Amino acid sequence: MTHAMIAQPQLFARIAARTGFQLIHQTDQEHTDYTEGDFTHRAYRLAWGEPPARYWLPKDEVDRRVGILTERYASIGMDRAGREHAIDFPA
Repeated sequence: MTHAMIAQPQLFARIAARTGFQLIHQTDQEHTDYTEGDFTHRAYRLAWGEPPARYWLPKDEVDRRVGILTERYASIGMDRAGREHAIDFPA
C-alpha cells in the first residue's frame, strides 16, 4: 500500500511537505501481510471506503506471486528476488 504512494514521488513529496513528516522507504524492509478485515483494512475503509482490490492483495496471493518471481529471477542468475547476482560480465 505504501509502495503505491511512493511510486508517485511528486504527489508524495507535496503530501509530506504539507503534513511535515518524512518517510524513509526501504523496499527490502517492506512486508505485505495485509489480510481483509484486519486493522489496516478496517481503518482504510472507515477513512476512504473500500480499498481498490488492484492494490490491496491478500498475503497468500502476494506470497504466491513472490514465489513465482523468485523462481524466475533464480532461473536467470538473480538472487534475493532480483536484488543480487553473481553474473561475471566480461570486460
